[in-house]
Amino acid sequence: MDFAQMLSYRERVMNIALGMASPDRDLCLEWMLHDTFQDMRNIDEVQANDVAQGFCQLLQAQTSQERISIQTLGSYLSFREVDAGRPFGAKLRLSHAELENVSALESAAFRHMGVVNDIYSWEREWRVFQENQTDGSRPLSAIYILANETELPFAACKRLMYSYCRELELAIKETRDKLRNDGVNDLSPEMDMYIKGLEYFMRGNELWSQWTPRYRQ
Repeated sequence: MDFAQMLSYRERVMNIALGMASPDRDLCLEWMLHDTFQDMRNIDEVQANDVAQGFCQLLQAQTSQERISIQTLGSYLSFREVDAGRPFGAKLRLSHAELENVSALESAAFRHMGVVNDIYSWEREWRVFQENQTDGSRPLSAIYILANETELPFAACKRLMYSYCRELELAIKETRDKLRNDGVNDLSPEMDMYIKGLEYFMRGNELWSQWTPRYRQ
């Protein structure tokens, strides 16, 4: 889609996710989105609405004019942090202070998930852009941005970003261990479970990225 089309359809999708518009039952993506969020609200309305707000933030980021002006890897990584979603279903409600304590972990975990997706989806993303060079298909990828910055080939940039993910894992482990061993701020069971959830999320995301037919076609 071009930007005008994306902005128009974005508003409809957001309204469906927020429960403000009814889906077209002939379009599976619309009714699946609507019914999934409705089922989640029946389980936990507060967390479901938080997930819906995060989903809308993602759509706004993915369809903003800013996405075509990002030229540095640092700016891109900050931009992609909204792309990781929200926790749901574990009944974890951390306090503001606890969320502050895990903010560095969240940042590293969300960057890890975004870059892993970029690594494994790159060939497909580049092929789609070559076949149909519209605004909506222009690569928004760490691989693309790093290649433009460094003039290295895409394959080399994939290897560099893979190493970056492994370094993020070490940084997360160090931060996690520091939080767990800090006698001043003992971890609550909820906070400890939240950290474990981030780690499981990262592992699951990497396995999914490796094996999903979406990236392997």
